[in-house]
Amino acid sequence: MTVRVAHILNSLGTGGVPEAVLGLVRHGRANCFAPHVYCLKPAAEPEAARALRQKFEAAGATVHVALGADKIDAVAQLADWLMQQEIGVMHSHSFRPNIFGRMAGFLLRDNGLRIISHYHNQYDDKWLPGSSALSLERRMAAGTDALVAVSGAVQKHVAARLQVAIDRVEVIPNGIDCEKVGNQSKAEARAAFGLDAEAEVIGCVGRICRQKGQDLFVEAALDLLARGHLGQFALIGAAEDTALTEILKARVAAAGAGDRIIFLGHIKDMATVYAALDLLVAPSRWEGFGLMIVEAMAAGCPVVASNAGAIPEVAGGAARLVAVEDAGELARAMAETGSKMRAKMVVAGRKRAADFGWPRATAAVEALYERVLRC
Repeated sequence: MTVRVAHILNSLGTGGVPEAVLGLVRHGRANCFAPHVYCLKPAAEPEAARALRQKFEAAGATVHVALGADKIDAVAQLADWLMQQEIGVMHSHSFRPNIFGRMAGFLLRDNGLRIISHYHNQYDDKWLPGSSALSLERRMAAGTDALVAVSGAVQKHVAARLQVAIDRVEVIPNGIDCEKVGNQSKAEARAAFGLDAEAEVIGCVGRICRQKGQDLFVEAALDLLARGHLGQFALIGAAEDTALTEILKARVAAAGAGDRIIFLGHIKDMATVYAALDLLVAPSRWEGFGLMIVEAMAAGCPVVASNAGAIPEVAGGAARLVAVEDAGELARAMAETGSKMRAKMVVAGRKRAADFGWPRATAAVEALYERVLRC
């Protein structure tokens, strides 16, 4: 018998969570677990959302995007949809979907609905002591059939904050999308983005926000340029925090470095991005997994990253790690990671990236579905 599985997302945005769910859908057994995707609100980047929706539908998923109602209306709409679609397993992903999804799902317990909450990040910026969000999460954990974390670091974080036994939180690491690993030449890749064909190009990938640390990257880049570095520095990612983005652009302009520190925005063709870079820098302040790190390593791009959250666990010794919030150490690592070191990091990175595959991750998720359905 085919069971209908609903993946609940905040939106079809440009972050790693929708991409991770797409990986599960693409590699799942649709004849056993028919995939449905429900988005609580429309995406802020319509063009990127359309492209992602097409990928979901091409993989066999039915996609529904709600109009973005708040709180009680959003819960009621989701509960109605779950009932109408005869969903057997509701699999929610990350902060808002985990809260709203379970509020709706608990209403359908008598219908036999099974509920899985998937944690893709660390949430100390949302699970504030004494907050309603943290109180709700703790209360709802008891009624959730399964809790999933993308890394051991997130597993410990969730268990500690929600006050549940650590073995209640199952670790299922993300996989990587082979579309993100191409075979373009560096010259062709750089030409696609108007980057300097001869200079060293160092990139920072991720939606622009405090978590991803683009401000630290810009400060490190300006430090290197002031000391005579001749390279280019590229920021690749949508402007999630528009105020921060404008501050960083103004900082670069004031330093007269607009031709050396370049904001490329959201780019769909990440394989070409990784091919264009000599070094990927990930100065995150916190990180539940760090998909761009694994993708870069698989593509043969060496990585310098902070030692935040799950990054040391995910990198597995194949990246050069620096302290969180230390732009000076970040600049030194960027300058000191020379060609010989990079060659060794490429070999180690490709070997490490081979440990992450969507077939393995999907098999673990589907085994979890089977277990909760037997309960």
